[in-house]
Amino acid sequence: MKPEPTEKPARKRPSNLVLNLLTVLVGLGVLAAGLAYLILNDTPVFAIPLVVTVPVIAAVAFRNCWD
Repeated sequence: MKPEPTEKPARKRPSNLVLNLLTVLVGLGVLAAGLAYLILNDTPVFAIPLVVTVPVIAAVAFRNCWD
């Protein structure tokens, strides 16, 4: 009987087009959630730059899952 291989097959990487589209969707989704939070709640003015920068961080973190 043959021994089973110990290495797992590599995860298939999506195409660049699909990866770019998913990255944009993640960024827009986080931006929409942040804007909805700003609109629906009384938030201080210093939170506005965070709402604009957090979607970029989330999109880059999502993209790095496949790089």
